[in-house]
Amino acid sequence: MSDIKQYPVIEFISEKIKNAIADAKLEKQAEGVSIIKDGNDIIHIEQKFEGSDNAASIFITDKKQILYSEDLLEPLQEIYEGTESNKVLYDALKASSIVVNGLSIETEFVFQAVKDCFDNLSNSYEFVKTIEKKINDLTMEFKFGDHKFKLIVANQPEEINANAEFDNSINPKIKSTIETDVAKVQQALNKLFKA
Repeated sequence: MSDIKQYPVIEFISEKIKNAIADAKLEKQAEGVSIIKDGNDIIHIEQKFEGSDNAASIFITDKKQILYSEDLLEPLQEIYEGTESNKVLYDALKASSIVVNGLSIETEFVFQAVKDCFDNLSNSYEFVKTIEKKINDLTMEFKFGDHKFKLIVANQPEEINANAEFDNSINPKIKSTIETDVAKVQQALNKLFKA
């Protein structure tokens, strides 16, 4: 066991993840850095302080998506639950934000929901790739038949905005269809996450 004294938030989160994954090993590398080893795979966890309010941001890099396969995103989103008896830890966990592979946990759920919404609207839509992830903002590429478009999703505190960007050469009728569907997706996302 390492004798490195870690920040309480990263220590609590690292222990929670380690305990949820069978046979995982926890390595404390610094007061704000942990590594969890699961066989040959690793999850890198780092705590940074954002702004002057000392709220912690926990950045988790999980290239093999172990947290997804172990269904740990939801428990991480509500990580403060069950710690009410330790007010200092509870407040620190509640104020912290957790970012997994470049996205906040809620935005990760939004990302999955976007794909589901398009699948439910029409089997003509196909998710191509993620272009950019920025904590609460996401840019993806989709295809509608043979027509590619970019979908920009912004997960704001009060609402989710979704907008499509097209090549100039796209047929106006197809553009209109996609824009109508994007509006439906935006409405569904707000009902799911912001209602």
